[in-house]
Amino acid sequence: MSSRSEETEFDERIEALLRAAEHGNPLLPAFEELFDRYRAQQRLLDRLTRISDHFQQAERDRGLNYVDRYQRKVRQIEKIVRISDRYQSMLRELNDRLHLISTRDELTGLPNRRYLLERLDTEISQVARNGGTFSVGLADIDHFKAVNDTRGHAAGDAVLAHTARCIQESIRDYDVCARWGGEEFLILFPQCGVADALRLAERVRHVVEDQTRALGLSPVITLSIGITEFRPSETVDAMLRRADEALYRAKESGRNCTVSADQADRPRAP
Repeated sequence: MSSRSEETEFDERIEALLRAAEHGNPLLPAFEELFDRYRAQQRLLDRLTRISDHFQQAERDRGLNYVDRYQRKVRQIEKIVRISDRYQSMLRELNDRLHLISTRDELTGLPNRRYLLERLDTEISQVARNGGTFSVGLADIDHFKAVNDTRGHAAGDAVLAHTARCIQESIRDYDVCARWGGEEFLILFPQCGVADALRLAERVRHVVEDQTRALGLSPVITLSIGITEFRPSETVDAMLRRADEALYRAKESGRNCTVSADQADRPRAP
């Protein structure tokens, strides 16, 4: 037999002859036993051939000199390092993506409430270590419920996204604005007393109103804003509660104005 296919063809021919009913030869059982022995010997030969191939490969590997074996190991290690680098890069990208998703508001693209709460804790720690102060502004879109009720939630979402862009464009680079919930936005003014925070909040309020008018949107979007400055040793909740009370006063004062919880100033009206 010169090839594997010829061996297979020979086996098939023998098996066909043994299965044929017309061959009632009394020697048939002996032929069947002989063929079974042949098949067993063939399987043994195949196994020995595979063992021989592995042995020859191992001998070739042992025949490599020290430099060849070293370079081969180096290539293997380099391959492992490349795979490890790609794996770690994928993990970092995935972790960054998860962190971004967990700290961003999907609709507006602004940081979310969780992110700003963490920033407030950080700001309080910095003030405790280095001194200084900071302020926050709680802004609420006036008459937002009417937009949802009369024009639908899609229009309400568009108003939220537009307002977020206006606020983001009007604050300083190191200020932080987050969507606090519903139609409320909380703005952190680092290293900023209440007087400066009041001025900055007024700028935000005017930008939102002016850009809405420039785009011809109706109704015109306006904000009411409550401002307060952090007081040493107080909690975040206490500070936010004071900002919320100032916001309530702004609403009660006719909306579209800014009220400070820390100054006796009259509401800043348009």
